[in-house]
Amino acid sequence: MKRKEGLTYQTKSDRKIVRYATKTRMAKVNPKNIKIYERYLKSRIIHNSDVKDTTYKVYHSYMNIFMCYIAEEWDNFYLLDEEMLEDEMIDVMEGYMAFLADECGNGKKVINTKLSAVSSFYLWATKRGMIRSHPFDGKLDRIKNAQDEKKISVHFLHEDKINQIYKTLEEEAEPEGARYDYQDRLIWEIAFYSACRIGALYNLSLSNLKLDENKFVDIREKRGKRVEVPFTNETKELIKKFLKWREDNGIDTDAFFVNRLGGHMSKQAMSIRIRKIGEIVGVGDFRAHSIRKSRLNQVGQKNIELAKQLAHHESMDTTARFYMEKKSETATLKEIDALLSE
Repeated sequence: MKRKEGLTYQTKSDRKIVRYATKTRMAKVNPKNIKIYERYLKSRIIHNSDVKDTTYKVYHSYMNIFMCYIAEEWDNFYLLDEEMLEDEMIDVMEGYMAFLADECGNGKKVINTKLSAVSSFYLWATKRGMIRSHPFDGKLDRIKNAQDEKKISVHFLHEDKINQIYKTLEEEAEPEGARYDYQDRLIWEIAFYSACRIGALYNLSLSNLKLDENKFVDIREKRGKRVEVPFTNETKELIKKFLKWREDNGIDTDAFFVNRLGGHMSKQAMSIRIRKIGEIVGVGDFRAHSIRKSRLNQVGQKNIELAKQLAHHESMDTTARFYMEKKSETATLKEIDALLSE
């Protein structure tokens, strides 16, 4: 048996088995999550006892992995936390898919099955009236062509693509009527430099804007956490132009990002704009979490402690394991050679 990056591995011939839901990790899981999932299992087994030791046994083991994952990566939120389900669940599940592929070495079919285990729980909770609606049904793209057994891609933009986005938005963004406008540019610059989550980006407001201090303060993020969202001097100048444009167009709302009617821009509209930004560098499924990962990876390659602080992570392990791009063996060897030649 050997260890790698906090995961437990067992090797049997040429087959690698990764055990993530260890006793140590399960001991850290939110007790409310264990309790509500046990209630789900009892309920489902009553209605379909024939698969007690097959389907539900597998689902139980898969759900343990998910609960350990959110305990380490998402502050151990309660599975039925409505605010979390509404604001962050798509990011949670997409991050989980990437984790299963990159850290656990799962193929497409296994990942889809593990998503089904989580989805089954939320379908039950919805039917029981415990939550208003299923948090990701019809909103999360499952992995296509599962027979191919290829891992899903994780987007880490490097300097060339980051600079390309900056240059395109700077040259093409206009107040309105162009392919990109001030809000597209502000979404990119604020999201990238602050590495904030989409929940924080959505909650930016004029009343929380401290323009002279280059930041938004007291911004509600996941699970009610309050964070600061900083921006650069260049972004400050763009914000001034944006505020002037809002004033000229009679937009009177506290929300920072607005829709075409002058109201609060929805998360869906914000996500569409982010996806459009990704098209600049040929990434068709670009999301806010990709911006966050790219920025934290950029900072973390230089100073992982600063990346941890920027991410508002409790643990350095979370930053290192989920937000640092894994180096190839070739790149690692080159770094070793350079180190030894000094």
